[in-house]
Amino acid sequence: MNHLQTIISGSRFSRFCYILAMLIVSAMISGCLEKYGRIKRNPEITRAFQSHKVEPDYKYYYYGLTNYPYAIIGIDPAYHISSKVWREIDSGTEQFEKMIDWVWGDDYYSSISGASILSPTGEKVGIWYSSIWFVAIRFEENNRIAVMPDTPFIRGSH
Repeated sequence: MNHLQTIISGSRFSRFCYILAMLIVSAMISGCLEKYGRIKRNPEITRAFQSHKVEPDYKYYYYGLTNYPYAIIGIDPAYHISSKVWREIDSGTEQFEKMIDWVWGDDYYSSISGASILSPTGEKVGIWYSSIWFVAIRFEENNRIAVMPDTPFIRGSH
């Protein structure tokens, strides 16, 4: 058996291949996740929405129907929404207060509650109010944010 065959058949080579594969997979995963934020439940945000005393400087958007939104978000004005499904709404209106009361709820997901929207580095960039907790938040160039809730119950309607 020559030297190359010994290396290939030995456990060191197998271990090396395994470690190399794990490094490649880990680099790919971290590269994909570096542009994604997350939501973190926050009871204070729930209370702020329910008492209609939300952050006054944020820009607000809703997802769904005016009289039956699936989610409402507030985004720091330094950021912009990158989506056609989110519609802007003025937080100082009676319509906005009614929308908060009309947010869709479903026991399959969870109760309606608030959360902080966090950047990939953990910085708070907005607030979330919904019963939907499966959401992807992608951060793009020029401070654009794409907020994509998982709503399988309306897949065919957007």
